[in-house]
Amino acid sequence: MSRGGLYAGWVVVDVRLLVFLVLLTLGISSLLLALLVRRRAWHEYVTLFISVSSLLFLLAVLLLQTILNYPVLVERDFFPLR
Repeated sequence: MSRGGLYAGWVVVDVRLLVFLVLLTLGISSLLLALLVRRRAWHEYVTLFISVSSLLFLLAVLLLQTILNYPVLVERDFFPLR
């Protein structure tokens, strides 16, 4: 019987860049909601805020990680476990 391999690894996270991206996306999404959305119920504001901020965060990480080649997450080493 063939066993699938178990692997482990070291992943490095740039915490300063991650905090900057979170604060930037929270600020931009709150400004967008303040400028573009009027007269909604409070739960619609919360839903829009969460969805816009998470979409902007994912786009920013994708932009930095792939296009600008300034990684937020870097895998340093992957190795098999016994």
